[in-house]
Order: sequence, then structure tokens, then C-alpha cells
Amino acid sequence: MAKHKNGGKITTSHTSLIDAAFSVVEAAEKLPEVDKISLGIIKQVGKSRGPRKIKFLPITGGWKLTIRGSTSVQQIFIYTAQTDKTKSVLKTMFI
Repeated sequence: MAKHKNGGKITTSHTSLIDAAFSVVEAAEKLPEVDKISLGIIKQVGKSRGPRKIKFLPITGGWKLTIRGSTSVQQIFIYTAQTDKTKSVLKTMFI
């Protein structure tokens, strides 16, 4: 079931989050070096076996995270001035 998040560092164009992405976004919001978080669309996929998977792809000014849950995938864009530190902290917490 999708959860909703808005305000603070979250852009307001889209507020739905998959369960697997909710805790990642909450942690990123608390990082002082993160300026903005943009929530991408949610795609339904087949059932997966195993834990949440997170992929980091560098973009200008931050990271594009692809987060896969049990039945859906969502892209999250995290804009930060300190890309290496942000990635390191999030990987330590969730991978």
C-alpha cells in the first residue's frame, strides 16, 4: 500500500511512496546536506523474493535511487551538495 509524504524537503508534484522507499526518504530528509527530494512514479512489477533493493545512479547535483519492494519499483531523486557523503550514509543504513 502506498504511503504519502509531503512538506519539508519533498517536492509537491507527487506524494506517494512505496513501503520499501518510505524509511529511505525519511532518513534522507533528516540529512542536513540534502536540499531536495523528488518522488518518482511507482511501477508495479512481479513478486520478488528477498529484501528491498536499492540502486544508486549519479545525476547532476545528487542521486537517482531506484528502490524495489516486494511488488513495485519507485525512483527517488535526492539533490545534495555532498553526493559521496549522502550515498555513504544511506548505503550504511539500508544496504
